[in-house]
Amino acid sequence: MKKLIKMKDLTLEELIRQSYSCLNLTFELADMKNNIIDSDDAVKQVFMMKEPSFKIRWKSLQQPIISEKHKIIKNALVAMIGISKYVDNTKWPNIPNVKKKDVKNFKKLFEQELNYEFVCNQPQQMTKKDIQSFLARLISNYELHNNTHKYDGLIMIICGHGENGNMLVTSDGKSLSIDEIRESFNCDKMESFKDFPKIFIIDMCRGKNTPTAHMTTTMRGKKEDMQSLGHNDDGFLMIWSTTQGHQIGDFSLLSNCMKSVVMSKYKSGYPFKQMLNDVRQEIRRSKNGEWYCVETQDTTSYDMVFVARKTL
Repeated sequence: MKKLIKMKDLTLEELIRQSYSCLNLTFELADMKNNIIDSDDAVKQVFMMKEPSFKIRWKSLQQPIISEKHKIIKNALVAMIGISKYVDNTKWPNIPNVKKKDVKNFKKLFEQELNYEFVCNQPQQMTKKDIQSFLARLISNYELHNNTHKYDGLIMIICGHGENGNMLVTSDGKSLSIDEIRESFNCDKMESFKDFPKIFIIDMCRGKNTPTAHMTTTMRGKKEDMQSLGHNDDGFLMIWSTTQGHQIGDFSLLSNCMKSVVMSKYKSGYPFKQMLNDVRQEIRRSKNGEWYCVETQDTTSYDMVFVARKTL
């Protein structure tokens, strides 16, 4: 059986990655008592044994890799705010790639590929009042307080200029708090959304510091299962294109790499948080990747699996 693969780079690493994506197999790690090793804590427990050992078990990808620690997203509402034009270009230059690339990349992924409801502002300029009205209409028109359309996930995408304090800069030069936007969808303000994931993808500057490129080895961060008793901010996965205090360039790498990784892996049931590690690596390999440092803030106690929405 022949299968076409598309190489992004002519390297052994890329060939292995593309070949692996063609397999109908994946593997899981387990200790000798068949307990699944799926977290840093589980690894530490294995190595506390006198003779630590583990085994590799091959699994078919015909069925999604889904456990009780995963939530399936198959009917998400995706809302995007993309600001590419600003009134005062001496202080806030236009960002043409928001309209040219970011909107197209996210629309191709979430609307065309996954068939989710996708809502985005049409004007390239958005004042502070425009965004506040956009969010109010979103909540009202899609009946979110009652969740009439039975959404099982919210994906909020925000692209534009930003500054310190998690502030989005609107076209008229005013600031709007990302934290306040998030709070409008928390368990207290939007009770109908309390039991499903809310993913925020935010691609904007978070300060004025220019990142310094250096050689680095990508390490997997500490993974924690958060088990709390119903905090208002539970259920959020915040994804930032850079860390606090730093600038980013107008290269659209986050949207492009996220589109590429998710589209290549979601059909196998690959969990989204694991995809984010691949997104980071793909950005690092890309030209101008040194401008990005993808940061996540996670208050979920599960991973997420994307499934394309079926239409009648």
